[in-house]
Amino acid sequence: MLSTRGRTVIDIAIVVASMAIWQATTPAPVPAPAPAPPVATESKFSLSCESFTNESALPKEFTADGSGHSPALRWRDPPAGTVSFAIMMDDPNARGFVHWTIWGIPATVTQLAANMPRDLEPKEPEGARQGVTSWGRERPGYWGSAPPTGSGVHHYTFTLFALDTKLTLDPGANPKQFKKAIEGHVLAKATLVGLYERPLVKE
Repeated sequence: MLSTRGRTVIDIAIVVASMAIWQATTPAPVPAPAPAPPVATESKFSLSCESFTNESALPKEFTADGSGHSPALRWRDPPAGTVSFAIMMDDPNARGFVHWTIWGIPATVTQLAANMPRDLEPKEPEGARQGVTSWGRERPGYWGSAPPTGSGVHHYTFTLFALDTKLTLDPGANPKQFKKAIEGHVLAKATLVGLYERPLVKE
């Protein structure tokens, strides 16, 4: 007969063998699937004008060859969290020459009327402020397109910025100051491009 110690050794051996068999036959745990990346959705935030469509000819009335006033603009579907809007019109074909900056437009506003006055603090929309153009302090507000003759088609770009704050920017700020002020505050942007050129005049 086996002693108590002998039976204990055998029992331990049986338990160890049973654990080895269980580990060998038990399937490894399946790792949890990684979370799926968020699906990108197309933004509906958009900017438009009744006078021209995106990538079409910019009417002469909005250029230096016409009355040079600003067009009427309207927008829709800004992102959640928008506190204010700002607009810049520049010419990427002229090293980003800026023709207009306006900011402090309340989030409740969805359009700007045509022919915005060139006041640094216009009465409408309430709270709006305007900067000066790349020409300098003598030209605040909107000044129409004036491409060099024979320089080809210029893509005058109106950019609407949805901001998460109301800018603390003094009226009459220059384009560099405007761009610095909106850094880190842009929730979304929408663009509208008007094409304009001054061809060479054939004699």
